[in-house]
Amino acid sequence: MNRISTSFLLLVASWHAAVAQVQELRWGEFGCYSNWDRYPYAIESEYDYIARLPDFREFPKLLEAALDPMLDESDRSILTSQLRTLSRCDFEGVLKADDDADAEYRVLVAKWKEWWDAYGSKLPEALAQRGQRYEKAWKQVAPSPYLEIPTYPILIPKSWSSTISFRSGDYGGVTEEVIEFRVGDDACSLQRRYRTGWMGKEDWTHEVWQDFAHEEAANFLASLIYLIDNPWFYSCDELSESHDGENQPKIGHIRGRPKAWTDYYPGYEWTGILDADQQVIINHDPWNWDTIDHDLGPKTSLDGAAFGIVFRLVRDLFPDPSWIPSKSRWTEVAAPKRPGESSPRD
Repeated sequence: MNRISTSFLLLVASWHAAVAQVQELRWGEFGCYSNWDRYPYAIESEYDYIARLPDFREFPKLLEAALDPMLDESDRSILTSQLRTLSRCDFEGVLKADDDADAEYRVLVAKWKEWWDAYGSKLPEALAQRGQRYEKAWKQVAPSPYLEIPTYPILIPKSWSSTISFRSGDYGGVTEEVIEFRVGDDACSLQRRYRTGWMGKEDWTHEVWQDFAHEEAANFLASLIYLIDNPWFYSCDELSESHDGENQPKIGHIRGRPKAWTDYYPGYEWTGILDADQQVIINHDPWNWDTIDHDLGPKTSLDGAAFGIVFRLVRDLFPDPSWIPSKSRWTEVAAPKRPGESSPRD
């Protein structure tokens, strides 16, 4: 499934020694690429972490520094990008584009503090006790065998859930798809429903991914975490494929889906990864990143801001039968009944 360009692979060899050192301490950096806003040169700043990504255990110091009234706008941008990288969470969606930028900024920092108090503060000890490296998951997304698995461990929660909702098209050609992961101690399921036609007027087709077990769920989530840390692994991926007919305007369809899944007004929503209490523990879906050397790493975004790496990874690991029939395990099932219904209809 890797779609890594030849030039990217050639860069790997020259970066490998430096990367090995970086990966000993932190995630979200790879050679000249990073998930945070690094300056390519030394600058004067009162911000202590202007030139390096702090260790995860320094997260409380970042939260404290974030509220320093002497922090200028540029330093704020770097600091929030570091919070996002270390937490693998992006809370920009809570902002309302109000005129009071300072108030909006405090709301953003408060969301990261909530995350740290509820989840992040427990991670260092949990990683030391239960953290693992997931080699199979790494090889599903990294340009193997050119890159060894990072040395830092990751933590897969015992119970988690996640929902991805896709929509494209208009009028009578609206496509909707909802994919739901549910993982617990005793049960594990992956299901989806989809429909195409006039919005809200068509019946859903319901499917389940056969034999979805805890090991597969853990490898998916581990692959997702590795990709959040290294979104550039998808730098050459194309979300859609264009096709046109005679005297027809060019229109595309979403790769890995039937032709009805067009790229006409596409969009999606993602709940993030939720814990057993439905609290967000991971929700960063990166589509761009930073480079300190535009000659060595010139491309720093995917093919559009609407979709990051999450939908693409699900597309690849759980393919539609129209794309990779030999690997697809989607099986149609009856629609679930609603309370009081004798004939199920969603």
